[in-house]
Amino acid sequence: MTTGGSETDLRTVTEREFLDELVAVTRERVATQFLYLMAQDDAVIGVQWEQPGVDHLRRYQVRDACPHCVVLDAVVALAPMLPLDVLRAARTGPQYETVLRTGRLPHLAFARPADPPGASWLGDCHAVDGDPHSAADCPRHAVPRPTGDPLELRLGSLPRAVRELYPHDDAATADLAQRLRIAQDWRADAQAVASGIREAAATWAFLRTSCVLGVPVPGVNGLVLTLPPGQGPDDRPLAELHAATVRAVPTGGQLPYQERACLLPEPTSGTHRMPTYAGAVDLTAAAPVRTLRLPSPRRPLSTTGRGVLLLYEARHAMGRHFASAPVRDAAYWDSEAALNVFEFTLLERVAGRHYQEAVAAYLQALRREGDLLARPHKVLDRRRRKALSLAFGGLDDEELHLWASVAYRNAILELLGDLKAFALHLRIQAG
Repeated sequence: MTTGGSETDLRTVTEREFLDELVAVTRERVATQFLYLMAQDDAVIGVQWEQPGVDHLRRYQVRDACPHCVVLDAVVALAPMLPLDVLRAARTGPQYETVLRTGRLPHLAFARPADPPGASWLGDCHAVDGDPHSAADCPRHAVPRPTGDPLELRLGSLPRAVRELYPHDDAATADLAQRLRIAQDWRADAQAVASGIREAAATWAFLRTSCVLGVPVPGVNGLVLTLPPGQGPDDRPLAELHAATVRAVPTGGQLPYQERACLLPEPTSGTHRMPTYAGAVDLTAAAPVRTLRLPSPRRPLSTTGRGVLLLYEARHAMGRHFASAPVRDAAYWDSEAALNVFEFTLLERVAGRHYQEAVAAYLQALRREGDLLARPHKVLDRRRRKALSLAFGGLDDEELHLWASVAYRNAILELLGDLKAFALHLRIQAG
């Protein structure tokens, strides 16, 4: 890849000059396949247009506006031209600001779809090491690098509403200590998988900085109490919190989730093995909240498998911004396809050639069959099953079947050769 035509010297411009030039160059470079808007150190904005064989990079410093506001304004300016559909354009801001709050540099990435002409571009936000803050930041975006761990709690000083869930304070402390340990173990497995994988950096940052401990309210489905670190004494009883939430949360309409999410560890051993995402209502904040349930199965998954699954569900949570059920339109299925690709990427990195060989075996079978496989579980021979198992440090039959089914979906994507076609496949399979 060359960088012909790049202008890497830093240029100081006004916001209007930046936006006009961005639109003009994007319109001119009609062969662009990938477009990046990158926050860089010292309030610099990098823009890169990637065409087959050529990367074109320009660097700007906007003298009259917050650089983060300028990047988000740039998305608005580009949306009708690329184009970006309403869902992707609206999702950009929350994704960008989620990365920004972790103290890392947000890099917005847009990719031209294979077809049809005029379809919305795909979008994502990567997290890159560096300092995203400067004196040019506006009050909204001047967020300091996080210093605390949301799972660092003082269990000796609990809110009254949480204590009411237990027969006595010692029972509360013991139960919450166990829940904390479960959450920390799951999160450590996710960190081990995400380490060194650029595509997972923003998702790990979300888990590390935005997910606090939560406790479900017994007997009422969908209600939780969150325990953010550093909160002052809260002597409000549970009934008062519930009444305040009923007043604060209207029924109907699109209710935005709060910025933080919560981990809901389940200390009771059971048969459920995988983490799950769900929406709930947080009585502590009187607002809807995204939750990630973390089970304690009698037969644990492999540590690598646990890490992949938690990152997958965290990525799922990051893409949900409203408490109402999503409209299952074309944009929704494009998002589901991108979520699958995220999982495929994780598995390619952590299971390497053994996973790739499994995908290749399924792809060969699909081409031979000419249709979806009637018996996909028969495709991997003993050698490939053993190799895939060893890539995870050893798997039982149930977990081996899980990752083999992911390899099968990956092979379907490779056969179709296009994310749009894969999204349509997922839509048809869902009925």
